[in-house]
Amino acid sequence: MVMKSNRCNRCYLATLLISCLAFLAVGILIGYFVKDNTTPNDNETNPASGLTGQPSVEEAIRKILNRLDKSKIKENLRLYSSDTRMSGTPGGNELVHILEKSWKEAGIDSVKTTPYDVLMSYPNDTHPNKIQLMSGNTVLFESATAEKALDADSNKKTIVAPFNAFASAGVAEGDLVYVNYARIEDFMYLTKNLSMDLTGKVLIARYGKIFRGSKVENAQNHNASGIVMYTDPSDFNMAGEATYPKSWWMPDTGVQRGTVGPDGDFLTPFYPAKDYAYRKTEKDIAEFRIPAQPISYGDAEKFLRELNGVEAPPDWRGKLNITYRIGTGFSNASLRAKLIVNNFEEIRTIYNVIGYIKGSVEPDRYILLGNHYDAWVFGSIDPLSGTAALTEIIHSLGDMLKQGIRPKRTIVFCSWGAEEHGLFGSTEWVEEYMKVLYERSIAYLNVDYAADYNYVLTAGTSPLLQDTLYETTKLIANPDKTSSYKTLYDIWNKRAPGENGEPSVYYSLGSGSDMATFYQRAGVPSVDMWFTYNSDKWPILSYPVYHSAYETIYLYENYIDPDYSYNLAMAQLWSGMAWKLANDDLLKFDVRRYSTAITHFVSNLENKFSKSWHAQNVNIDALKSAAQNLTDSANKFQTYVKSASIKSAIDYRIINDKMIQFERAFIDPEGLPERRIYKHVIFAPSKYDSYSDNDFPGIVDTMFEIESNNVVDKWDQLKQQVSIATFTIQSAANTLDDVGL
Repeated sequence: MVMKSNRCNRCYLATLLISCLAFLAVGILIGYFVKDNTTPNDNETNPASGLTGQPSVEEAIRKILNRLDKSKIKENLRLYSSDTRMSGTPGGNELVHILEKSWKEAGIDSVKTTPYDVLMSYPNDTHPNKIQLMSGNTVLFESATAEKALDADSNKKTIVAPFNAFASAGVAEGDLVYVNYARIEDFMYLTKNLSMDLTGKVLIARYGKIFRGSKVENAQNHNASGIVMYTDPSDFNMAGEATYPKSWWMPDTGVQRGTVGPDGDFLTPFYPAKDYAYRKTEKDIAEFRIPAQPISYGDAEKFLRELNGVEAPPDWRGKLNITYRIGTGFSNASLRAKLIVNNFEEIRTIYNVIGYIKGSVEPDRYILLGNHYDAWVFGSIDPLSGTAALTEIIHSLGDMLKQGIRPKRTIVFCSWGAEEHGLFGSTEWVEEYMKVLYERSIAYLNVDYAADYNYVLTAGTSPLLQDTLYETTKLIANPDKTSSYKTLYDIWNKRAPGENGEPSVYYSLGSGSDMATFYQRAGVPSVDMWFTYNSDKWPILSYPVYHSAYETIYLYENYIDPDYSYNLAMAQLWSGMAWKLANDDLLKFDVRRYSTAITHFVSNLENKFSKSWHAQNVNIDALKSAAQNLTDSANKFQTYVKSASIKSAIDYRIINDKMIQFERAFIDPEGLPERRIYKHVIFAPSKYDSYSDNDFPGIVDTMFEIESNNVVDKWDQLKQQVSIATFTIQSAANTLDDVGL
């Protein structure tokens, strides 16, 4: 029995071996005849890809660009802007459910909502805010508590009354003073040149130039009792043409809403506003202590016309049909201004909608696309033109998944809540996932809105993303069909030329949208981009009907982007950049752009402050030396990247990780003086205008205080900030070395 069993086993094994060899031969023949015609650079032969049969990066991008459908974007925008969408309201919550459902139907890997309980601010519907012109106890004039209905949309009952979120409730009464844009230099002119005491005064300022919250802070710092802000036609209807709905210009009944608060939840600074979070009490919030309110320029004229005092300087004069005077008070001494604000604050739940496509090779490396969905009213431009594009991108990439085409790195789609109130959704989410984002994020691509006009691309970017941005625009058709320029890159370079024959970009991203927390605190290379108007033709401060009830679908389809070509181009650019970053084996991060920019910034500091710094023994030589060391390290690293013989996935990973972490090297855990929330040593919002950035903000803001306010005890702080910048730049240089220690 034993001998028979062995013989049978040997026969069975021989048969099995012959069968395996036969199947192997058939497999080789099949593989030979169906072999994809890929180049050595394609994913099939690339050691970093880990995939077979995938299209090249550019082939995949062409598939995505061809799949994107502007008619679908149009459907999305019409739906999204059909009602008001403020976070914490029924309209805002409805849009959360619409987005979540649509994204799930797109077939991406997963979609979830992330709730946060944050302190929100709203106007009182039964006791609306207003400013009154008083004579004794008689109200001679009162500002409108709602914008006049000029079309079917602006007549809807869900429209929120004009207000400034987080402006303190209260009554301010007294003489009125016109303060131009309420900038630091405007207050210096009033207090130094005119020797005015603004204590107890009610101020009136035109919107623009700086963040509205900075205007309130400046008024508060000068002991004013309240401030009113309006949209002067010089900034929002400079052409003097017909207004909405007959054009895109702001009518005299339009009012710009907006927050005056800082970034992130007031009650849980630095930490996510989850149910377990420790919260400060509202009485501990000291940011704003005076009432503030926006009004239309039609109403503002009624007050400004009555002002007394000296004529305003020429550059303080707008385009109202009045003589601009400063005050104080009115030509009729019996008149006074009375500002009444009845805002209230309460904790409400806001939601982000987050979608994921998991990477096939490096699932722990992320490319994030972000836009907010909340709007002050209908938001057909800001933000929903971007939201409509983002949803179409998700459906396009969902179709790619159905074809078996998956990115190598994870793509995350983010629709943020309560951006308008103070970047709440994105800030709380970054705070919750800070440690993961800090280690693993490659890039954050922000589109606050797709287009506010149909002329030229504008982009603010980290120097590290500049080349990917340029390369992607070369793949996209020029959205202006009347132009002979073929690509988006070509027309951008024609209409906004920059240095070295490349289109103009800016590196100072500010904190006006959701890229702020990613860039300023997590050190994630970020970009913010949109299509806009010709600023040479119209040197205005923003698109005219910004944050008003007249930002409707009618406005968008008649004056902004009638055939949705620019919205489509933004969807193509946004998704194309994301796909490149998610699939390029070697990231197109040129660290020399950063070192060049820093060398330029250091040179500017030396040219501007050399004399005073040497007098105070500020060590600028060490700062210059660190900048030179960074330049040397960047050149050496980039030479290595171009010549390196990369043989394995780990080789790519090592180089890419160095480039990813390079941006993080400029993050100082201690933050800026008196502003710990901002931690980027090279780029951060100005202390006096959070819409704009300073290069070396800790240094520049301190020097501003020394020079403008003659604060001589700030020299030690200045020396410390120069020292921190020197250390940070040298540390960045070290990260590019082979070992770095």
